[in-house]
Amino acid sequence: MKVELLRAYMSKMCDLNHAVQLLQWDLKTKAPKNAVDTHVAAIATLSTESFKMSVSDEMKEFILTFENSDKLDDIVKSCLKDLKRTYERSKNIPEKLYNEYVSHTSKTNMVWENAKRNNDFESFKPYLEKTVAYNKEMAAHIDSGKNIYDVLLDNYETGIPADKINSLFEELKNGVLPLLESISHKERVDDTKLFGDFEKHKQKDLAEYVLKIIGYDFESGRLDESEHPFTTGTPPHDVRVTTRYDEKDIRSALFTVIHEGGHGIYEQNISPALIKTPLAAGTCMGIHESQSRLYENMIGKNISFWEPIYNKVGEIFPQFQNIELEVFHKAINIVEPSLIRVDADELTYNLHIILRYELEKALFTGDLQVKDLPEAWREKMKKYLGITPPSDTKGVLQDCHWAEGAFGYFPSYALGNIYGAQFVQKMEEEVGSLDYLLKKQRLDIIKDWLRNNIHRFGKMKTSAELIKDVCKSDIDVKPIITYYQNKYRKLYAI
Repeated sequence: MKVELLRAYMSKMCDLNHAVQLLQWDLKTKAPKNAVDTHVAAIATLSTESFKMSVSDEMKEFILTFENSDKLDDIVKSCLKDLKRTYERSKNIPEKLYNEYVSHTSKTNMVWENAKRNNDFESFKPYLEKTVAYNKEMAAHIDSGKNIYDVLLDNYETGIPADKINSLFEELKNGVLPLLESISHKERVDDTKLFGDFEKHKQKDLAEYVLKIIGYDFESGRLDESEHPFTTGTPPHDVRVTTRYDEKDIRSALFTVIHEGGHGIYEQNISPALIKTPLAAGTCMGIHESQSRLYENMIGKNISFWEPIYNKVGEIFPQFQNIELEVFHKAINIVEPSLIRVDADELTYNLHIILRYELEKALFTGDLQVKDLPEAWREKMKKYLGITPPSDTKGVLQDCHWAEGAFGYFPSYALGNIYGAQFVQKMEEEVGSLDYLLKKQRLDIIKDWLRNNIHRFGKMKTSAELIKDVCKSDIDVKPIITYYQNKYRKLYAI
């Protein structure tokens, strides 16, 4: 059997997945309401075809024929490793179950949008209950001898089970909570000057300007609006980002765009040699979130980033001509409990993630039922952040992840914070301080370093391999805690 046959097989699977990505993007951005059913049907059909190919007898034969060959290049070897992992995880999932699951979650996302808009958890509840049941059934088929939630975590972060996450998150909390306690005794930063009337089209102008500054390539992407921001596409030449706009406050859309831009830059800089293979994607969601969180916070909320370009904000929104950069900088770095995860500051953001992690884990241990989620959410918000959501729209319904069946994804955000700090620490050792590079507008150096060390490899390396190769260590919480301490002790004069 010739390796060209394997490459052609992978190419066909990639073509199917490309079509699915486009349909899902359209469903969440531009599709008319009456197109939902036909889009969902097409997504289910195409996804099922790709799934069937991934677990077919042909795939099994490819794996058996080539996995021990010493005549393959590194890319094909890595492809086989990835294909085998997918095959072993999915081979026992019934085709009918997979088709039903894809169709269900595509519809559920639309139900969630309406439920969120109308503060109506009850209409969403039966769909979410079914999604949880589907995930339990799928996990049992993947590995019946393994903890269900660990199986789900493995979809997003291979090799980091709940026990390990518990330990990492405990260390993270122990580093964050003392800072939050100190900040709580300081006078609140006044951000009232940042509120006003900000037209969407002007916010989009600013968003596109900032995306270009950080290195997002509009020749291989685009910016649109959606209910929940996301990045999707087929790397590296079609990677699309979305945001949502608050016409009273530019910060929400602006930093969401920088966040999604980080995801986009990652995928746009995957090596072209990986096109039409399963390796043309981020290696895992933790590494993916390390890039988005790094761009959003360590770059986008750094005063050195804004110093050379702040006048552009004033050009688009003249009211900012009367707001000093230092005032703006403090306002974009306010630390205080808030209801919405995507708008949370760097410190309390970790508590938002831990809250979601604990709730979804409880759903799969049987300690929590879907019907009890809203109240459990309110209790944990009170416990961790000292505030109670006034509605489910601003509580349990705010995120799309559970509607999409993405249980096990949330921990990736906090893991991304940890990874990102490790990468920046190493980058500064090799190419200079982040502050200096930003002041000199040398984001090209930052992007090149990230591309050469992380982005270009796609899925050729696991997260553990990347951290080991780049940082010469395992996952380590200490760099992110050091970063938080240095930044917020200075900002709040602690």
